[in-house]
Amino acid sequence: MNDHKLPYSHGESDQAGAGLAEENLLHRGAPTQMTISPIDLTIVALYVCVMLGIGYYVFKKSPNLEEYLLAGRSMTTPILVCTLASTYYGLDVLFGTSEIGFNDGVVAFFGYSELSLGFYIFAAYGLSRKLKQARFTSLPEILSRSYGASAGYLGAVSSILFSIPALSLFALGRLSYVMLGIDAQIGALLLGSIALIYTLWGGLWAVAITDTVQFVFMCITLAIAVPLLMSQVGGFETVAANVPSTHFDLLGGIPFWLMVAYAATGISILVDPAFYQRIFAAKSFSQVRNAMLIALVVWGAYDWLVTAAGMLARTGVELGTLPAGLHSNDALLTAVVMALPVGLVGFFLAGVLATSMSTIDSYCLVAGGNFSYDLYRPLLKPDASDQELVRATKIGIGISWVLGFLLAFLFDRLMSLWVFNASLLTSTVLVPLFMSLFWKGRKTPAAGVSSFLFGMVSVIIYYFGIAQLGSYDDTWGTYIWTVEIGGNPYALWQEYALFFSLPISFVGFLVGNVFGTPLTPSAETVEVAP
Repeated sequence: MNDHKLPYSHGESDQAGAGLAEENLLHRGAPTQMTISPIDLTIVALYVCVMLGIGYYVFKKSPNLEEYLLAGRSMTTPILVCTLASTYYGLDVLFGTSEIGFNDGVVAFFGYSELSLGFYIFAAYGLSRKLKQARFTSLPEILSRSYGASAGYLGAVSSILFSIPALSLFALGRLSYVMLGIDAQIGALLLGSIALIYTLWGGLWAVAITDTVQFVFMCITLAIAVPLLMSQVGGFETVAANVPSTHFDLLGGIPFWLMVAYAATGISILVDPAFYQRIFAAKSFSQVRNAMLIALVVWGAYDWLVTAAGMLARTGVELGTLPAGLHSNDALLTAVVMALPVGLVGFFLAGVLATSMSTIDSYCLVAGGNFSYDLYRPLLKPDASDQELVRATKIGIGISWVLGFLLAFLFDRLMSLWVFNASLLTSTVLVPLFMSLFWKGRKTPAAGVSSFLFGMVSVIIYYFGIAQLGSYDDTWGTYIWTVEIGGNPYALWQEYALFFSLPISFVGFLVGNVFGTPLTPSAETVEVAP
């Protein structure tokens, strides 16, 4: 999942100190190319044609705005499960988790992937009902209803920045080079355009239906590949004998406060705009609640399979069945392609493409909706027709995709960009959003705006301050500033930003609430239903 980002890998292999799992995946160094059979390439090409066909089929229905953005608020549990599971599990999880499994072992599952479980359960039970009852269309609309237009505009900008698909597009480019031998930028342009086209054509229905197909590819191929890898290396006993013993430490020796910081990143699900869109699109509260609970099981199984695949690939390297010196970024892809027979390789590669496309399409659509519904409509044309808003949404989708493509090949440290954007969204939106939904007392426009601004400024100051005052740690792939207080050293990591910014955002809310004037109810600004 896009919010389900993995932290740092610091394993004992020759790849130790490589830094962020996803960032390693997106490293500028040239990956190893593979030889793919014509049969498998044909299967991948057929998959691409099916995705475009689905988008065109939905396009022929000429959806209105609610159909385009929210699938007519009629999505049921089965399709919600598929679109939730595939949207939130992109290439960063597929290859990031497997890399940590390769380098560090089971901590990829127990230390990283499952720490966010409580936030997902709260989202299923604590958020879904309130959001469905209020019939919102977007996350920024919640802010504008409680705090006025300015808070809504700020929330829309944060949501758009968070939704730019730079990470997925660069990863798609890397994979196109590995699989097809074409330049990464050209590959991202060609394959990423497929996700763009069917999203432009059909909106959320096209995204959800293609996500369902992609979900099947993702799960089935991985479920087949892992047992084959296990058989190839010789079983669990062989794995235990050939990987470092620390690979079976549940928490992997990670510093306590860093582990807490990793757990805190799970908060981002509570403000993830794509998650909110799925809630708004559900037919009922029970449908989305059940879908979330089922998706939790799917995510857990997927995480475990990917972790196991990384450890199996490490075993294959130690045994000599996989190339010596294989980079941990490429371990899963190389191991699975070598283990699967011709034909199944094509399905697996289609599944790999699916994990990226399902993230690109969903977040581009969210950004497009924010552009049309939360910025264009209130700022430029309040009386815009459905057709005009759908057209504006498509323009927003295109802008988001183009920005993602440009950023993907502009920054060397893409994951740092994503971490900053995720911290920024959480620090600016979480407090005013939750006070809007759960606090029945006084709320003022100043409270929403000041909470947003306090959070934003604190994240920027902390994030870049640590980068300037601290030093880069190659082992953990982050900036750390060590300060002495009372003769005792304390290490401040960039990942600790939320420890400071969320309380500061809450202080901003209190200050604005004390000195601000309550919002006057109007047709455009109504109180959120309790």
